[in-house]
Amino acid sequence: MGSEDIVTALRRVSLFSRLTDEQLRWIADHGRQLHFAAGSRIAAQGDPADGLSVILEGSTEWTRRVGAQEVHAATLEAGDLFGELILFLNSPHPTTGRAVTDVRLFRLEPATFWELLRVAPVLMRGLMELASQRSQPHETGSRQQSELLSAGQLAAGVAGELDNPASSSRRSAARLRETLKAVSARAMALGEHGLSPAQRGALLALPREAAERGRTSPLLEPVARAEREEALGSWLEARGVAEAWEAAPVLVASGLDVAWLESVSRRVGEGLLGDVLAWLVAAVTCDVLLAEVERGTARVSTLVEAMKAYSFLDPMPAQEVDLHEGLERTLSVLGHRLADGRVTVERQYERSLPRLKAEDGALEEVWTQLVLNALQALGERGGRVRLRTWAESGRAVVEVSDDGPGIPKDLMPRIFEPFFSTKPHAAGLGLDVCRRVIERHGGDLRVLSEPGGTRVQVRLPV
Repeated sequence: MGSEDIVTALRRVSLFSRLTDEQLRWIADHGRQLHFAAGSRIAAQGDPADGLSVILEGSTEWTRRVGAQEVHAATLEAGDLFGELILFLNSPHPTTGRAVTDVRLFRLEPATFWELLRVAPVLMRGLMELASQRSQPHETGSRQQSELLSAGQLAAGVAGELDNPASSSRRSAARLRETLKAVSARAMALGEHGLSPAQRGALLALPREAAERGRTSPLLEPVARAEREEALGSWLEARGVAEAWEAAPVLVASGLDVAWLESVSRRVGEGLLGDVLAWLVAAVTCDVLLAEVERGTARVSTLVEAMKAYSFLDPMPAQEVDLHEGLERTLSVLGHRLADGRVTVERQYERSLPRLKAEDGALEEVWTQLVLNALQALGERGGRVRLRTWAESGRAVVEVSDDGPGIPKDLMPRIFEPFFSTKPHAAGLGLDVCRRVIERHGGDLRVLSEPGGTRVQVRLPV
């Protein structure tokens, strides 16, 4: 069966139905077909994880050995998948599979499976939901089955958070395609002016200057950002720039201000200014959208790596970490949940805290979960989330607090149960996972709650 035939077969699998042709061809090019005759063994209970398998043709039966007996566990047929749960766990096969009829499989090796989650992040939710469903029937008293159930809950919790960066990246990529067309059109319009060598040189320098300012400009507080957008919008409108108020936030996001635009005006002249600014806005928008795609895909990669770390697979390498940068990245990723203005974020940072040697991605997942918990506690009414840091007896302390209703006393003993939540369908990694990550770093996590607010404190050695 050739690559195109594999693509056709994969397209009939429900989980892959939302993938693009390019993504399906990537899968087809990176996997291999396996054939099993009726009655032959596909995998044995206890065998190491060997990849994600899709049944293209045939029927299989899976049994689990309990004492001296073989107990039926599942029947999987064409269109079904297996292997995702043990890949997330890096655990052996919990069951033995045999071919009931002649069977043809398509398999992705473990390393390729993890790469697939970066190539097609939309698959993550479906795979994790499937892993969660499959963990439920394994309800025995054994430690292995308990771990499977916990991993399924972990998978379900992470799945919701993957939707945001993946969806954001797709939206940004779609906008980027249209913006690139605008850049070309506006560049052609500029070319019709008969530019002098000096003007052409000035124009070529502008995108580089804008990009450099975007890289080096500090993050603005909300009030300062709004004031700069107001000043830029007024300046652009006064010079007849089309869609001035839509352009202002893009320029501010790239670190540009009125003083820099004034310098552009002096270099290119008033006659060219309108077309130059239209072209520049489009070019800067491209940079902003590219950065959004980069952040979204990096976020997916971080979540994949965090999932592996939380499942006690490959540990993340430790590196020098700035706690405040990690907190700010978390707020940036969750910006869509803060955009409606119902939640106020306060920062009380002790900037003198030293950098820590830690797993940056894993800590960032902890901050994400704690902020999500605070937002869920506030609910639709909104309120205040406060991020605070300070030093205490040779440790760095990070506190995430909210002014929500607090956690009822009778529920406090349960808060570290995996994915326990007072909110239905709550997304995130759960306090249990957060605590395990912090303890892995030699720290501790404490929850303090009373009517009118909850504080979660993380202490890490410096």
